[in-house]
Amino acid sequence: MEEYSFRSTYRQDASTYIEDRGVPHYVRRGDDLFDVLDAKFSGIIHAGQTAVMTDGTRWEAVEGFPLLEAYKKEKLALLHKEWLKAEAEATVEAGGAVLDANERANRDVSGLIVSMEENGLESTTFCCADNTFRELTLDQLKAVRLAIIAHAQALYERKWTLRTQIQQAQTFGELERTVISFEDV
Repeated sequence: MEEYSFRSTYRQDASTYIEDRGVPHYVRRGDDLFDVLDAKFSGIIHAGQTAVMTDGTRWEAVEGFPLLEAYKKEKLALLHKEWLKAEAEATVEAGGAVLDANERANRDVSGLIVSMEENGLESTTFCCADNTFRELTLDQLKAVRLAIIAHAQALYERKWTLRTQIQQAQTFGELERTVISFEDV
């Protein structure tokens, strides 16, 4: 029998093992390695259990799939990174112009609104995301601020939805189908 050297192997069902190769590696019935795994772990693990090398010589069964939890942590870290990027690079379309919609833009727009209201100004020059300038009225700036706030809320909502999908995933397949993207927000 071929020597088997991975840290742990999960038995997903009668036709699938998942090896811990640092990343999940599926071995399905019909693959060359499947029969090796089946012979090695028959009677040691059943569906929903993981075979773990305990002392370098002996395999032991543990319930569940510890590698799944590690992969969830990686996926959650990626989600946070992509959310920060989406938040920093956010734009909205308002009044026919594309405007920055990040935290700084929100602060700048809010400051302009306060300044215009305090000084009785009806319009101001505003720099768009493409560095062109437009004249915006106080009402247009208020609409821009609402669009920025709505976009930020949509980003959070997407983040929370994806986080829930990741946390509730029961298989690697479910995790792999959770696509982390903020492009359509």
